[in-house]
Amino acid sequence: MTISEDRVKRLVEQLSEPLTVIAADVRERLVWDFNLPVAVIDARHEPPVLMQSSVGSLGNVLRVSTKIDHPLIRQLFNIYPDRGSDAAIDEMLNGQDGKEFADVFADYQEERKAGTLMWGADDLANFVVKSRTCFEDDELAIAAVFPTDSGDNGHALATFGIPWRYFTAH
Repeated sequence: MTISEDRVKRLVEQLSEPLTVIAADVRERLVWDFNLPVAVIDARHEPPVLMQSSVGSLGNVLRVSTKIDHPLIRQLFNIYPDRGSDAAIDEMLNGQDGKEFADVFADYQEERKAGTLMWGADDLANFVVKSRTCFEDDELAIAAVFPTDSGDNGHALATFGIPWRYFTAH
């Protein structure tokens, strides 16, 4: 699911004051490292919740799944919107890779019992790289979780950078 630019803009405007504090901390850094502050926003409910984390501690703020990056789980998520969760799961179980899907999906469900999953290891690794790019471009790196209508506790992740000058202009 793609998050609209307008939705992201509204969220950043809504949280501009606390984001300004994090951006000021990032601006003071001379070099990128795993202690660099980043913003994590849970926008699944109103009001959204802003958390500050360091790049190296992101896995403690947004749980990392070992199964969510599996191609069959990704395929499941891709067909959720068109078919609904029950029909999508049935389709995957009865598909060509049904046995493998059943095993991976069972493991995924075990992970979910420990709490809501937010992103996979690939998403985390990509955001770490993005945080470095954002730092080099004088931006604050932000990861935001938005609600969706697909699946149980459906959510979509958006990662982006906002220029530091945006926060100094407000």
